[in-house]
Amino acid sequence: MTSRITATRLFPGLSVLLWATAFSTAGMAQTPAPPPQSSQLTIVHVKPDMGAAWQEYLKNDANPAVIKSGVTRRQVWTTATFGEGGEYAIVTPVADLSQFDDPTPLFKALGQEGQAALMAKRQRLIIDSRSMLITARPDLGMASAPGYQAKLGVSSRSIVAQGHMADFVKYTKELSAVIAKTNAKGVSVSQIGLGGNPNEFITLVLFDSFADISNFQAAYAKAATEAKLTPAPAGTIVNNEWRVYRYAPELSIIPPR
Repeated sequence: MTSRITATRLFPGLSVLLWATAFSTAGMAQTPAPPPQSSQLTIVHVKPDMGAAWQEYLKNDANPAVIKSGVTRRQVWTTATFGEGGEYAIVTPVADLSQFDDPTPLFKALGQEGQAALMAKRQRLIIDSRSMLITARPDLGMASAPGYQAKLGVSSRSIVAQGHMADFVKYTKELSAVIAKTNAKGVSVSQIGLGGNPNEFITLVLFDSFADISNFQAAYAKAATEAKLTPAPAGTIVNNEWRVYRYAPELSIIPPR
């Protein structure tokens, strides 16, 4: 497997998109905000000689099985040059945590032997996997144009220092407004929950190509200068790691339009 390649200097400051507070309308009865969308994020590392077999497994075995269990939407992303080779990020919406109680929907759909066979085949193809619950905050991201098809995403995973959450939130609000003035096609922001560090956030900035990523640097610098954007206070971010992922629609589950 290739070594991990980071790009921490690519977009200075971009890693700090995250959560904000819900709003209420002054002078009117407060309207409850819809609950934020939660998803199961599974990071899988595939054996170096099993890439093709893994993709066939997803298309011919895993996807039909989870569709049978009731899943209607699932995104699959894979490393695009910068990151860890053989890494796949699988994002599946979670309606309610009760779906993880026994018997699971997958068990109900396949039965004990069918589920065991599916998991055994999976284990032969991968090195390891890790699942986390993530919660989206679209109010702090940047919505893509209607009908936009994701292609490439720059992922930033940032850990916020204890006592700096307010600084992180304030800077995020200012930063998201700057990104909206660049050539980025959208921004998805999530916080890690069960299975990870609750002080860790994931930002995925969408682009059409690596050429767009290259052009973004000048667009971001110009927009940040015009907005007089200042850096987050020192010590706000404990650690920050960048990767580039390519969306794989052929491996994903896409609901009919």
